[in-house]
Amino acid sequence: MPLDINVKEYEEYLIKMGLEKDKYTYMELLAVATAREMPDEAFAFVGTGLPLLAAMLAQHTHAPNMTIILEAGTVGPKIEHIPVSVADPRACYQASTLSTLVDAFGTLAARGYCTLGVLGAAECDKYGNLNSTAIGSYWPKGVSETGRGPDVRFTGSGGANSIASLADKIIAMMVHEKRRLPEKVQYLTTPAGMRGPKGETRFDYGLFRGGDLVVVTDLCKMKPDPETGILYLDEIYPGIDPEFVKQNTGFDLDISRCRVMEPPTEEELMILRMKVDPERIYLGRKPKRKE
Repeated sequence: MPLDINVKEYEEYLIKMGLEKDKYTYMELLAVATAREMPDEAFAFVGTGLPLLAAMLAQHTHAPNMTIILEAGTVGPKIEHIPVSVADPRACYQASTLSTLVDAFGTLAARGYCTLGVLGAAECDKYGNLNSTAIGSYWPKGVSETGRGPDVRFTGSGGANSIASLADKIIAMMVHEKRRLPEKVQYLTTPAGMRGPKGETRFDYGLFRGGDLVVVTDLCKMKPDPETGILYLDEIYPGIDPEFVKQNTGFDLDISRCRVMEPPTEEELMILRMKVDPERIYLGRKPKRKE
């Protein structure tokens, strides 16, 4: 049993939560898929929710020496109870440093200590560039050349641009919909990929590190081709048809290289359920996709 998990307690937990030992839920699958992309000894900027679920799972399995960094300034915690925000005191347990947002980005990321970042976005184009700013015109109606303001205004970059600009590897998480995966993002918030159209590569923007990217969706994982930089289908989840993934992608997705991801192991599920999020604060969430 991993981490001294009591067999009887685990069986009672499964009954109480209506779960099965050899079956997994939507959020458990996404947490495992994301965790497997987190290397040991990484300095990982992660947010709350799924990124933190994955990071805690990775620490308990293959990445015990990964250093978690939260944007609020917490560095190196060994989290025992999952926090609900980056400033939650529960995220501070056994941390090596409790500081500020300024230190997280200025002292750590800007000095090269951000090796991994986990980001979300509203749009991701075929090169892995992200939009979390606006759909439609960026400028307000009064100063827009079109006379219209944005159709939708999102939260903006936050720390996403800084993390993707400075990190060696980015894990971008998306709901897999055609409208969210266009040929080109309507607004470039975050250059997460290595390449892009002529004049829009990382190097054109003066970003000389990073570019290692994996896009984790609720259907699959996509990675950039090393030659073209265009995303291709790398792994599909068990039971997912590659053609269905292609039909729900807004660019011509190469599915010829895809393989089926190994399903979550019994050990991974036990750790998620008994150690990471036993109250199922996040694991209990339902999928957004309507099949």
